[in-house]
Amino acid sequence: MASDGFHLLPLQPKGKEPEFSLLLGNSTKPYQEHRAGPEVVKSWLDSKKDINIGCFAGTEIDKDYRLIIVDLDQEQPKDLGFPLTPIVKTNRGHHLYFKCHKNKIPAAHKGPRGEIKTNGYVVAPPSLHPSGSYYQWIEYLSFKDVPLADFDTRRDQIINYLESGEYKNEEENKVKKNRTDTESNTTINIYSSIKSTCPVNITLDNGNNKDTLIELSKNEDLSLYIMNNVFGVSVNKIGSSFICPLHPESKPSASLFRAANGNIGMKDFHRNGKFYTLAELYFEYKNKKQKDLDSGTFIIWWCRLLRDSGAIKVPKILPPKPLADLSKNQRIIYESFIELLEVQQVYNTKQRPAPFSYRFAADWSGLSLASAQSAIKGLVKKGYLFRAEKGDRDKRKAAKWSIYEKDKLDPEK
Repeated sequence: MASDGFHLLPLQPKGKEPEFSLLLGNSTKPYQEHRAGPEVVKSWLDSKKDINIGCFAGTEIDKDYRLIIVDLDQEQPKDLGFPLTPIVKTNRGHHLYFKCHKNKIPAAHKGPRGEIKTNGYVVAPPSLHPSGSYYQWIEYLSFKDVPLADFDTRRDQIINYLESGEYKNEEENKVKKNRTDTESNTTINIYSSIKSTCPVNITLDNGNNKDTLIELSKNEDLSLYIMNNVFGVSVNKIGSSFICPLHPESKPSASLFRAANGNIGMKDFHRNGKFYTLAELYFEYKNKKQKDLDSGTFIIWWCRLLRDSGAIKVPKILPPKPLADLSKNQRIIYESFIELLEVQQVYNTKQRPAPFSYRFAADWSGLSLASAQSAIKGLVKKGYLFRAEKGDRDKRKAAKWSIYEKDKLDPEK
């Protein structure tokens, strides 16, 4: 949290009062005005391992936005209409973290169901409540999973809920009814975080983004960014040699190379100058085996690489069913399939069911083929995975699968 810009302070163990012995000048004000960096927070924990942590509201996230925290005193209704935003489970309710433009900061507001905090602080994860329960991020809704939603777009609805618990926005409700489950769960655009070097704007309204994505594979700045962020290779231009990330070596044996079609990849001179697209390089890097990717598999692994490198952010899809009833391998496969659906949005935003053969599932999840096959069969039996479209072996067409029961294939068809 400290690394991501939140303003934190140490609190007494199992309590909400500041731990003044760890505060410079015995005052919380310096920490509200100036962010304590990771090393400072580490020093608190080194001094007192059982302290709680507080997070200030109203503080600067960046030069334009401030942090707003909505404190709900009871369980959050499922159909409240709030957007996806980081949410903390507290002892008796929830803390919802929002961003708000510095020129639109709301007045602090307290109602029967909770309050809007624009000042002061809340107790943050992983603090311990006096009751023995922990403050914890809701699964898939931590600040690492989803970005802060804009408070101003839901200001009236939030205030109305704090006062009465009713959600009054008929026009928005009509829009919600016309959305699919995936669309209602994906509230942000996919965007490039390195626009200064690689201008691109892939949004959920584009439909099929294949051409845009192929063009991205030809961008030198993006390729250099990926090599550094994913493979730990520091290289400043195409043609420069470096230590191959696929095998141990003492002398550089690889370099970036631009193919005749413009795609940038890696040549490995330990393998007679074999050319890897960056997606193929990533596949072998993850699976420890070499594979030439066909066009469909290339696109999905390229999208995953873009996501994992931090070049783009992909909207989250929340699991529609609880994970507690799944075995370890079933959970790995289930989460891997949801990850596939998320990454697929980059390639084709209109598509939901996805091909998920046993072999692809094994490669995608990192499990063995036998483990992936067994886990998929178990998920089907438990009603977590549904076949939405039949495959055709003669036409080399894979079956498509879904996590939504309404997409289940009609046996009559």
